Amino acid sequence: MGQNILKIIKPADIITLVNALLGFASILMTLNGKIESALVLILLAVIADGADGAVARYTGTGVLGANLDSLADVISFGVAPAVVAFVSLDSMNNWMGVFPGLFLVCGILRLARFNVSGKKDGFEGIPITAGGFIVALFLIMKDFVLYFEFFFPALLLILSLLMVSTISYPKIKKPIVLAPIVIVLVFDIIAYYLDYPDLLKKGTLLLFILIMAYVLSPIWRKNI
Repeated sequence: MGQNILKIIKPADIITLVNALLGFASILMTLNGKIESALVLILLAVIADGADGAVARYTGTGVLGANLDSLADVISFGVAPAVVAFVSLDSMNNWMGVFPGLFLVCGILRLARFNVSGKKDGFEGIPITAGGFIVALFLIMKDFVLYFEFFFPALLLILSLLMVSTISYPKIKKPIVLAPIVIVLVFDIIAYYLDYPDLLKKGTLLLFILIMAYVLSPIWRKNI
């Protein structure tokens, strides 16, 4: 027997749907040429993605749970970053679309593997959220990146390979680690909407450094 979907949806599921809508809005902004707005919407989706997990821990998860989360993540951290990446590279050469396409495919594979593995204590390969987050941050800093036409495709390739890799990444749960990232992320978004471009760039650089420290964490954790 089917169930009324409105009766089984949980508060966390609503936030997950907001995440998906932010990704959709980002795609629309990209298609309308509002690239920076599209990128900031991906940053907002990162907050929504973290918030739905926090809410789920307090209110419980429903039957939609993980599957709904993965579907939303495909939109916000797979399709949206791939579309804005393609637009950013298209002026250079049409074949550059291979790199955003690879990023999207690897992100989908990453989520599918996570759903079937049932692994809850960590991640195998970097999460697609981190991948989409890094793409958005890098593009916000685009004007300050030397040899962008070389480094950005290379970044997309590396992120794609990391998502489908078997490298173990921890789930970040400790407030002492999460708090600085969240504070700077909120600061960055506020700086954009209040039209402080210099603060936006500085906050973005700091966020990029913090998230790259996470990406590189398997290296230094092995040496401890």
